[in-house]
Amino acid sequence: MTLSLRDVKRSLTEQTIVEKALALFKERGFAQVSVRQIAKAALVSEKTVFNYFPYKELIVVAGMQPTLTAFMDQIQQQIDAIVDPAEVLRNFGLNLAEICTADPEATGILMVELLTLDPARQAAALRYLPDFYGPIRTVMTLARAQGRLRGEVSVEYATDFFLSSVLNVIRTHLAAGRIERVRPMLAVMLEIFMHGAFAPVTGAAPAPQEETTNEHPATLPGIS
Repeated sequence: MTLSLRDVKRSLTEQTIVEKALALFKERGFAQVSVRQIAKAALVSEKTVFNYFPYKELIVVAGMQPTLTAFMDQIQQQIDAIVDPAEVLRNFGLNLAEICTADPEATGILMVELLTLDPARQAAALRYLPDFYGPIRTVMTLARAQGRLRGEVSVEYATDFFLSSVLNVIRTHLAAGRIERVRPMLAVMLEIFMHGAFAPVTGAAPAPQEETTNEHPATLPGIS
């Protein structure tokens, strides 16, 4: 599909706004950067910034698009290669944790936008993000076909519960400032999910466990 000159210009303007805004957020912090400062850095008017991004949080979401798209491409490659479903789910959770802890401020904003009760804001955020639901549903469908997913657990329920659990663990610990707890707590959540949703594999070796410290005994966050 060939883009028109207008579409190309619009895309370049949007990209410029995101790049300049992210640089300012990194330098000064999200809360300390105004739309006026973003517009000045991007050489556009404030109205133009608002036309593309009605609120600053959406700029952060747009800025995470390339990283999350590459991440989901890797997950899709594992699905296409018919990697063990449990392994794909562990890779999804733990690799997403690495992305999130690398930039906790941006991730915290992303989680708020994804888990908001405002459907318009959630839809706006999802426009910039790769599809999480479809690939994970495919993993659950494969697990069902292999006899791994317990019969009493539907593919849709397993997909919904898995994704909401992963996102809520990340949101809970980032919001509390416990960045170092995100990965180990996701590891705990993943094993609990596997134990509840997947039938045990006879003769299978136990999954590797994340190390935890005695300073912070593992506790499960509430899932809202």
